[in-house]
Amino acid sequence: MTKRDSKRQTPLMKVGVTIAFIIFALYSLSLLFPFVWMLLNSFRSVGEWQESINFSDFWGLPEIWDFSNYTTILKEHNVLEMIFYSVILTVFGTIINVFFSACAAYVLAKYEFPCRKLIYAMAIFAMVVPVVGTLPAQVKFMEFLHLDDTVIGVLFLYSGAFGFNFILLYSAFSSISWSYAEAAQMDGGGHFTIFFKVMLPMCKGPIISCCILQAIALWNDYSTPFLFLNSHPTLAVGLQALQSEFIGQGGKYPLVFASMIISITPVIILYALFQKKIISNTVAGGLKG
Repeated sequence: MTKRDSKRQTPLMKVGVTIAFIIFALYSLSLLFPFVWMLLNSFRSVGEWQESINFSDFWGLPEIWDFSNYTTILKEHNVLEMIFYSVILTVFGTIINVFFSACAAYVLAKYEFPCRKLIYAMAIFAMVVPVVGTLPAQVKFMEFLHLDDTVIGVLFLYSGAFGFNFILLYSAFSSISWSYAEAAQMDGGGHFTIFFKVMLPMCKGPIISCCILQAIALWNDYSTPFLFLNSHPTLAVGLQALQSEFIGQGGKYPLVFASMIISITPVIILYALFQKKIISNTVAGGLKG
């Protein structure tokens, strides 16, 4: 809002803006409170937690800040291996998915060929098909290829080119003038040169946004590793089993909270660092398309 617009506000508009701000601020606090409460209680000992439940004092700060919950999770429950597989699948899955999405989006946005609009329509339709409708065929297909229970198999499933990344990058490539490609062709550049040295650098912003959003999605992905990587659980899969174990052992909730904090911290840091880039590029890509 510019200074000129702020001067034109009537008292009633200012009251409305203030009320809306208060409502959204309270809503934000309601979303933030559970995470803060979980973080504080992750530093309680199991004994103090059980006492606080009995005396209804679990809203206060820990009497003794106990960091052993985190060391117990990391050392005694194979969490480091879970983190390793989560990082591998997140990094390589993001690179593979965004690359193939960029290839498909570029071809459909910049080249004229038969059934081009039909392929785009099928890509949109594929996004609304429920997962349960394709899951049995997917399981059979992975067993047929002998890729079930392998990291390569999960990365293969992450390599799909159609989805949100395809839609965003299609809009971004469509907004780029083909004159840049013609200039590269005059200098002797071929199709691959145009794609890798002209188009991809010009779509750097949307591509970075897609990478960040895809990394967050893959880090939190539960169903794919659970179904197709049983021997090597990721953090999302392994911590779910650990939480069931801790709750069954007399309600060791501080260990549950510590495991959840370990799981969500990388995602929070990643989004906090790149939130402006994500919002600006996704909004711009949608408007330009």
